[in-house]
Amino acid sequence: MNNKKKNKIVIFAIRSLCIGGAEKQFINLVKNIEKNNFDIYVITMYGGGLESEITLVEKINYINMNKKSRYDFNFFFRYKKLMSKINPDVIYSFLGEMNLFSYWCKPKRTKIIWGFRASNMDYQKYGRLSQLLFYLQKIYSKKVDKIIANSYASIEFHKKYGFDMSKAVVIHNGIDTEKFKRNEKKRVEFRKKYGLKESDIAIGIVARIDEMKGYPVLAKASVKLFKEFNNIKIFAIGDGNIKIKDECKEILGKYNNTRFVWLGKQKNVENFYSGFDIYVSSSFGEGFSNSIAEAMACEVPCVVTDVGDSKIIVGDAGVVVKPRSEESLCEGIKKMINQNIKELGQKARERIIENFSNEKMVKKTEMEILKCAE
Repeated sequence: MNNKKKNKIVIFAIRSLCIGGAEKQFINLVKNIEKNNFDIYVITMYGGGLESEITLVEKINYINMNKKSRYDFNFFFRYKKLMSKINPDVIYSFLGEMNLFSYWCKPKRTKIIWGFRASNMDYQKYGRLSQLLFYLQKIYSKKVDKIIANSYASIEFHKKYGFDMSKAVVIHNGIDTEKFKRNEKKRVEFRKKYGLKESDIAIGIVARIDEMKGYPVLAKASVKLFKEFNNIKIFAIGDGNIKIKDECKEILGKYNNTRFVWLGKQKNVENFYSGFDIYVSSSFGEGFSNSIAEAMACEVPCVVTDVGDSKIIVGDAGVVVKPRSEESLCEGIKKMINQNIKELGQKARERIIENFSNEKMVKKTEMEILKCAE
């Protein structure tokens, strides 16, 4: 007689696999979850630039629904039919659009987990569709079986707007500490390329150019630092809002692209972290900042604004400052300069390994899925 326990059928669903923090975490989870415990399906509406990474993952079933456009209403019926065919035990969906469709289309017996990432976002600035998705999720939040948020800040944010977060748990993002680690060769290459001497201090930021990321505040703080220190150079990785970038260029004046260097969008950001001495986050709002944790994993100590769970991430291995204040940010960076940066960087990596590794994120997620499937 075969007494082998039947695996739980789990669908991981996300709108697309375009390059972004949520999408990278989604892929990390799919790659590392224990395949012997689950029969796994991965479903997207549109595919995206990271789709090739998913197709290389063994022991999963990947389905791109090829949604033709926002107004492809037939998608609803195709998704519902697919759900009936797979008949999953649990669906774990990421972000607004896929959260709602997965709830509406799931079989009656199927349990559903919603993934929340947002914190302190002003949805008035993100268009009517985003506002509608936010409102609909609030209505249905009381009906889902579980909500997994990637930060305590995300739970408080949604509570503030009337979401039912009584079934919510926090699972912080996981960082691949083998991918993100200090690389002395890359450090030498980076510093040689940008003419940095041993005594020079390279400060980095990796963030899209967006209202929430506080680039103008960083630009103002940078000007103050450049006037006081002649050995500081700041590097910004990311693209986005041209108006915000132009505003920063005006603030920076003669320092623009001389001592404050715009590197644009970069694919392999792990190659840049090792070149930095200090990482800075000037955000007005975060949930869980991947870039802070990635920098720490590369032994780069961080100066961060007290938003989202940034303070929890850095702990005693970084400096925390007030948001929206160039004076506070400037003083925080100066405080960091006066510390033993190398020693603090080593402490930062230890903190990520101990608290925010991929392994911890995956194990906690597996436990929540299994509890939900009972």
